Amino acid sequence: MSNEPVLALRGVSKRFGAVQALTDVHLEISPGEVVALVGDNGAGKSTLVKTIAGVHAIDGGVIQWKGRPVQIHRPHDAQELGIATVYQDLALCDNLDVVANLFLGNEVRTAAVLDEVAMEQRAMELLQTLSIRIPSVRIPVASLSGGQR
Repeated sequence: MSNEPVLALRGVSKRFGAVQALTDVHLEISPGEVVALVGDNGAGKSTLVKTIAGVHAIDGGVIQWKGRPVQIHRPHDAQELGIATVYQDLALCDNLDVVANLFLGNEVRTAAVLDEVAMEQRAMELLQTLSIRIPSVRIPVASLSGGQR
């Protein structure tokens, strides 16, 4: 693996009116590295994630992706780079199955038709990678436990 960080934040700051939410944040994430953000309520964890995800634009500093400076002003910008975000305040559609929830808004299509087989296979691969065990990827999310959700 390369030693170059896949994601680097250099001096990132974010303000909401009089509230300084992020101040001079420096962060490097290497390929394959798993990172946990831990801190008190109000420490800026969610704000940091939302700046990386494009929900909030940064006020200062630089975000680098694979060694080059990038502008992430909206979620689409982050997604184009390959950045996906799973928020702690889950917004799931209880009536839909696991596959539909995973691909909601990013469905795999062949021409104008949903590729259900490809989405199901990718969903099973993802859950296996994360060591998540559920009875089926086709059961409604409402029937899953809190941890499974």
